[in-house]
Amino acid sequence: MTVSTFLRRFEDSDVAMTVYGPPTTATAAERLASQGLNASWQELPTGNQNAFVVIHRNGAFAETVPLTALQAFLCQPTIGSDDYGTPDSDPGRQLLRSALANTLLSSLTPAQLLATSQEFEDRAYRVGAGTLRVSFQSLSIFRSQRARYETLASDTALDIHVYGQADWEPPTIPGITFHPLTDDALESVWLLAFDAAGDDQNKCALVAEETEGGPFRGVWTYHPRLVDEIMTAVVAVDE
Repeated sequence: MTVSTFLRRFEDSDVAMTVYGPPTTATAAERLASQGLNASWQELPTGNQNAFVVIHRNGAFAETVPLTALQAFLCQPTIGSDDYGTPDSDPGRQLLRSALANTLLSSLTPAQLLATSQEFEDRAYRVGAGTLRVSFQSLSIFRSQRARYETLASDTALDIHVYGQADWEPPTIPGITFHPLTDDALESVWLLAFDAAGDDQNKCALVAEETEGGPFRGVWTYHPRLVDEIMTAVVAVDE
């Protein structure tokens, strides 16, 4: 399974989103459309803080999320520190992640991917066991995340595997196995997959591919079978 092949399976996702709010919120629908989503705006006589987004999937109601959560993700994703928050620290963000799961987004920025990755890392930290596989494209990129991953490794029983192009010799870190790659299988891929030690309720994965124009297109999922499939594919890259 290549990343491109995997992502093509989500190209026909039937997701429609309607933004309800004052005229100042119309730009949110435009930003959603730039992600390749079917998005529209409906005026509602309310303030920005009370605006919301209704999401339909396959013609049926799926979720309602606060517009503030969507705007934070689209415009200024929250990037965590080395601290690991509680699962319900941001209910709006949790709703948004759930609502957009298994939805192909066509113009993701590194900041959006990093925010999503950190949420999944937080989940792995809270579970405290299982295997976490991460692709940093190039191993040298890991340096900016080293402190965070050292905390993940030292505070938990996680089995962490980091993949990337062999452009840097990583240090020895207990609990972390590095996989230097010499081919281009994951060169343009941003990937994180967590098997939650077999707990289907906590499995999660993010897969994104850098496009020629610069942004990434990708999808995240909580579906156990898809997460298992991604985990297996990553292992095969280094065999």
